Amino acid sequence: MKERNGHITAFYLETLLLIVVLIAMILVLTQVFGLAQRQSTQAQRLTDAVALAGNAAEAVSASDSEEELFQLLNENENAVRMKDPAGVTAAFGKTLQPDPAGSYHVEVSWYPEETQNGVMIHSVILVRFDNAEEPIYRLETESFRQEVDA
Repeated sequence: MKERNGHITAFYLETLLLIVVLIAMILVLTQVFGLAQRQSTQAQRLTDAVALAGNAAEAVSASDSEEELFQLLNENENAVRMKDPAGVTAAFGKTLQPDPAGSYHVEVSWYPEETQNGVMIHSVILVRFDNAEEPIYRLETESFRQEVDA
């Protein structure tokens, strides 16, 4: 009878040990999957920010003035003019569509500089998510406007 009690005790200890190992594995995997989810969310936001900054850079290169830039970015009343620095801030939703209450905010500065042959437009594009202090993405671009002789 004593031998049988020893086997039952060993069985219970092995079962308990397996349960502890299983719980530890579940906890580790939960942490790994949680970290993966956070990194995936950050990567998606960065990808969206790069797309929005690229679109804003195209709007800068297509504009001859700050007013034209405002007109290009202002869809669905999602943009406002910035005073200092001069430029435009536009809001976009999570689907990257113009949305005045959107989560993404694209700030496009407009710095014209007269040159010998025309005007060089310097622009800094900042993309923020939920009005965060730090931008997700920053893009500096320049566009040249050649003076046309009349």
